[in-house]
Amino acid sequence: MQLGFVIDHSRCIGCHACTVACKSENDVPLGSFRTWVKYTEEGQFPQVKRSFAVLRCNQCTKPPCVDICPTGALKKGADGIVDINPAACIGCKSCMHGCPYDALYINPDTGTAQKCHFCAHRTEVGLAPACAVVCPTEAIIPGDFDDPNSRVSQMKKAGATQARKVEAGTGPNVFYKEVAEAGIQPNLTSSAGGYLWSQPLPNVQLQAERALQDELEAKAKARTVYNVDHPPLWGGKIVGYLFTKSLAAGLFLAALPITAPFGGALGGGALLAVLALALFFLTATTGLLIGDLKRPDRFYYLLTRGNWKSWLVKGTVFLMGYGALLSLYALLVVLGQHGSGFGQAVAFLTLPFATGAAVYTAWLFGQAKGRVFWMKRGLAAQLFGQALLAGGAGMLLLSPLLGLDAESASLVRWIACLGLALHGLFTLAEAKLSPPKREVEYARVAHLISHGIFAKRHWGIGVALGLVLPALLWLVPVPALWTLGALAALIGLYSEEDLLVRAGQALPIS
Repeated sequence: MQLGFVIDHSRCIGCHACTVACKSENDVPLGSFRTWVKYTEEGQFPQVKRSFAVLRCNQCTKPPCVDICPTGALKKGADGIVDINPAACIGCKSCMHGCPYDALYINPDTGTAQKCHFCAHRTEVGLAPACAVVCPTEAIIPGDFDDPNSRVSQMKKAGATQARKVEAGTGPNVFYKEVAEAGIQPNLTSSAGGYLWSQPLPNVQLQAERALQDELEAKAKARTVYNVDHPPLWGGKIVGYLFTKSLAAGLFLAALPITAPFGGALGGGALLAVLALALFFLTATTGLLIGDLKRPDRFYYLLTRGNWKSWLVKGTVFLMGYGALLSLYALLVVLGQHGSGFGQAVAFLTLPFATGAAVYTAWLFGQAKGRVFWMKRGLAAQLFGQALLAGGAGMLLLSPLLGLDAESASLVRWIACLGLALHGLFTLAEAKLSPPKREVEYARVAHLISHGIFAKRHWGIGVALGLVLPALLWLVPVPALWTLGALAALIGLYSEEDLLVRAGQALPIS
């Protein structure tokens, strides 16, 4: 069985009865929606056409929200409906990024995610969902797509329907008949010109749409004149997490080649200080992750109820494993045993965990099917480069305090240069790194960074300050200039990681 909907837009009158019925039936909080109506307009006065699109969860055949959920709170039932167990949700918002359809929201009272569940309490007793019952024109048609004799199967088989974002590979089970293309393709329309009865809320999304307004209207001549708000979900805490994680992993990766057991001069108190600093940033990373949860009291569910398909769970294992091995290695330094065979074995074992901690976010972001910019190819290699860059730059800043000799400082500089090269390569090639079949969405976001509202910051801080200046200073054999380059590199790196998070959420996906 696969329950779903066909929505017949030859009948829809945009009355919002479905939205109101859904809110009433399921006690949906103010400002949140399980189904809503988007208005778009095409043409110019006096020849203007207004169209409606009823948007909601697509009860996907391959639901990305289920895979990315770290606690298994989301499940696809035997009837094909994707539902949430609120008792298992930790409010991480990853499911909301996993969904290409903006179908989930966080209940502000419970701190847990919620979505359309096909009015399960009604379908279990043979009743249709509330939205279908109240629709005055019978435009909302529920049914079983696995039943070849059902009305929805017959309508789909007739070939007059289409679905949203099939290129995302989710297998949506909501199909539209005679819907305006601009209603279900957010890249074809813009709300920058304002709504019918109000103005969109001023935020980065509105700025981004205004930056692309002329281009969008020239292509599609479509305007979004009514929609609901879907503000960015991740902000400063996730940016901080990316930055502290780069430092936590990178400090170990950059320091290990110059430790005494591996032929370098770093040892004793200086090495212990570096390891302690890496542990500090690792602790900060964990704190930022927990602090961003809407239910931080349930953070331990990541281990007790872990969904091993989710890279949030796998990443937690990398972070914990790295923390444990880093602590053990620090203990061996205190005991003077880090140069022993066992100590070297611990160091080598720590390497893959440090690398995993640095790069796992690439695969977590890859599960965020709603945020195409985060799905970019090569992100794992770029994150590894960022870790080497952050660790090398951090070591160069600390070199006067650590008492590094000229040879060790020079080796750290070249490690930082390797990280800079990797980070710079993927930064400058960003426009060409789109995931397959999502090129249009990806190009819009990449344009915001290269030529849009983020361009000045990207080229000024991220590239000129964070890439070009360190490259020039690190080529000069003057240690004082290496320190200055390290500071510039860290500032530029933080700025670029911030742009990755914010630009990825800067354009509407519904």
